[in-house]
Amino acid sequence: MPRSDNADRRRYHAPARAAAAARTREKVLLSAKLTFEERGWAGATIPLIARRAGVSHQTVEALGTKAVLLEAVVDFAIRGDVGSVPMRLRDVVRAMEDAPGASPMLDLHAAQVRSVSERSAGTAWAVEHGASSDRRVARLWRRMTENRRFGVRWAAATLLTKPDAPPGFEQAYAENVFWLALDWGTYRTLTRDRGLDPDGFEGWLRRYYRQMFGA
Repeated sequence: MPRSDNADRRRYHAPARAAAAARTREKVLLSAKLTFEERGWAGATIPLIARRAGVSHQTVEALGTKAVLLEAVVDFAIRGDVGSVPMRLRDVVRAMEDAPGASPMLDLHAAQVRSVSERSAGTAWAVEHGASSDRRVARLWRRMTENRRFGVRWAAATLLTKPDAPPGFEQAYAENVFWLALDWGTYRTLTRDRGLDPDGFEGWLRRYYRQMFGA
């Protein structure tokens, strides 16, 4: 039986609408990210975010409350896109797991920490300071801290599986080294207060790993 023109149009327009919705969501999240970073949790408002994104208040509010929006911004900032694939399943993580030795694994890790920190350190500041005034933001900060703890444990365990892993180093020591590296405050201090640019931060992190692990 011949397909109707209406059915063809529906099939054509559905992907187009989904793509347009994804572009709008990314625009709103980027606007929200910049606004939270500049004004903090208290100063960021839905009208400011909407104005910056060039959309209506209703479009921003459709994503949820301000706290829900901040949660989405955190995921967007850490992942670097609006995709739903968690970091632990991404190619960059697999590359570190597959690295043939400690040195290439640490270089990949330094590049990844630089990339994530560059995108998310300002957002983390907004969450940390908003945690004292909003219960949902406090839960978000606890989740971010727990995710960081998972990342630290994973990095230490992955490093120690390498055939040339530094002899005599224990999991707890490696975790302490990575804990400092993954601290958003470390990135903010070295870039804001010490004047390093992102490339400089990555270079510092590579040297830090070499010195702490002797790799």
